[in-house]
Amino acid sequence: MVGTPLKEYFEEKQYKRGRDLFCYDTDPKKKYTDDINKAEIVFIAVPTPRRVKDGRCDTSIIRSAMRMLDGEKVVVMKSTMPPGTSEQLQEMYPQHKFMFNPEFLTESQAKADFLNPDRQIVATTEKSRGFASDVLLLLPIGSFSSPGALTTYDYIYIKVTSAEIGKLATNSFGMTKVMFANILADICDGVNGVFGKKIADYEEVKQVLAHDKRIGPYWLEVLHGNYRGAGGYCFPKDFDNVITSVADTIAKLKRKKGDTKLVERLEKGHRVFKAFWDYNITLLKHQNLSLSDVSRHDTEVQKVVKKKKR
Repeated sequence: MVGTPLKEYFEEKQYKRGRDLFCYDTDPKKKYTDDINKAEIVFIAVPTPRRVKDGRCDTSIIRSAMRMLDGEKVVVMKSTMPPGTSEQLQEMYPQHKFMFNPEFLTESQAKADFLNPDRQIVATTEKSRGFASDVLLLLPIGSFSSPGALTTYDYIYIKVTSAEIGKLATNSFGMTKVMFANILADICDGVNGVFGKKIADYEEVKQVLAHDKRIGPYWLEVLHGNYRGAGGYCFPKDFDNVITSVADTIAKLKRKKGDTKLVERLEKGHRVFKAFWDYNITLLKHQNLSLSDVSRHDTEVQKVVKKKKR
């Protein structure tokens, strides 16, 4: 799915390969071997998988992609990255102008989500700010757009690091809501166990929550196909990215002898995130599943779960 909706969108807009659209992929099966240095604006959409050894986001493919670029480019990152990555790249490659254009796609309807975004954000570094509107105009219009909406004179500029955190926060909030729902389901089972009969039903509790407009129905299902818990390609990866990023931030603040009260709050927040993470691991374990079993694309997850739960 990485990069595919973007390529198809430009092709449907009558951009032509080799003329004003250049595609490159290291996978020879895809046959994308265009000279990307002919482009002035380069979108980088590559996988940033979770490293099993430490939970951190692997950005090595991004670094490899950057080494391919010559001259001066407007570089639009679409891959999910740890906070601060775009600013680091801007410092490493000062000849380029870096932006971050996060994608908010569901795997089951990636193209539809790409064409009808609720948010279209082109976040910038200080150096790239003057080019953000040009990139925004290349993309589908969102209900909310940054730096500006076509229907208003309001321009809201978002910094690249704010957008990086916002992207991670979106999926992490989703996973947190899934965990919260599962905990509520366990509470219902616990109450039923105490009373010796079914007096609480999570499906009914869900209706109470889902019809509150401030909460909504999304991410309240506890069953995903044939298992409970949070899985998929993005949720665990991005949630763990938040956990490790907070831990790294705490360590760096301590080395700099930063605000001790802020550090204390971050440490407590880190424990909250870690508690949700550990709950998910336990929930999966009780179904004879591991995190790696469910940290896959949806169709793969269901096959693995079906096999493990036989």
